[in-house]
Amino acid sequence: MAYFLGMDIGGTKTAVALYDREFRPVGKQTMPTRPESGCRELVGRIAEAVQALLDGQHAGVSDVLAAGVACPGPLDLKQGRIVYIPTMGFADEPLTAMLEEALGLPVALENDTNAAALCESVFGQGRGGELVAYITISTGVGCGLVHGRRIVDGGAFAAGELGHFKVIRDGRPCSYGGRGCLEAYASGTAVARIASERYGRSMDAKEVYALARRGDPPASVVVREAAELLGYAVAAVYQLFDPDIVVLGGSVTRDFDVFSDVLLASAEAYIQPIPGRKVRLAVSEFDGDQVALGAAWYAADTRGLTKSE
Repeated sequence: MAYFLGMDIGGTKTAVALYDREFRPVGKQTMPTRPESGCRELVGRIAEAVQALLDGQHAGVSDVLAAGVACPGPLDLKQGRIVYIPTMGFADEPLTAMLEEALGLPVALENDTNAAALCESVFGQGRGGELVAYITISTGVGCGLVHGRRIVDGGAFAAGELGHFKVIRDGRPCSYGGRGCLEAYASGTAVARIASERYGRSMDAKEVYALARRGDPPASVVVREAAELLGYAVAAVYQLFDPDIVVLGGSVTRDFDVFSDVLLASAEAYIQPIPGRKVRLAVSEFDGDQVALGAAWYAADTRGLTKSE
């Protein structure tokens, strides 16, 4: 047997998944990231998880055709390095080199949201589209763009940094040091923070959306304000790139029914009316596995091992 390997490094958890030649999952392990322990310690645990998955298939490293890893950025894809991940404290880490040494395999690196966008373009809601945008709404807000099954990375590997698109001049502080970013208002973290301020007690996003679903006035206002700004950002994506579809993913989309109407109305209010163009939104059908699968497919594609449609 031959396999593809995908690794998804997130701020809270890290997933390692093994796929067969048809990119069907055959094994997965998830572990806490524990960024405070350092990047090299995490790489060691990833290597142990990979070995366990291969042992479960009675396979070895020589059976892995391609391996890909995805994580937040900014990244230097040419050098295979993490530039800086504010939420994790990783800075100037040679991630690709460390993984290749630990695994004994070549490893392809991509941004996590880009990997998810690629997954949606090949396997998910964007399949068949020429230009697919994927927006993740979770701890932060990110956007990946795929054109013709190719990721649009940008000159500084920073295309699609929608979470740091300014929506409020001199607004709330953002994790990277700026102010007024979309992420500071519309991410799950931001919704929880703003609601906690207004209720005068600690809340998480899940509780806020649950209250909004029941019609609780303060929660409904917080959710509506976030959705209006998300719609504004979706309109900006359409104005700049005119995608076939925008796919939404991330933990916040589990409550999409609570804010979908507001988001769509906001997007349509800001988009230029062009005959034949319609804001097309879809929620990812993957349950958090699109990053690892996208990383695996990306690695396979860079080695010429994918099938063209």
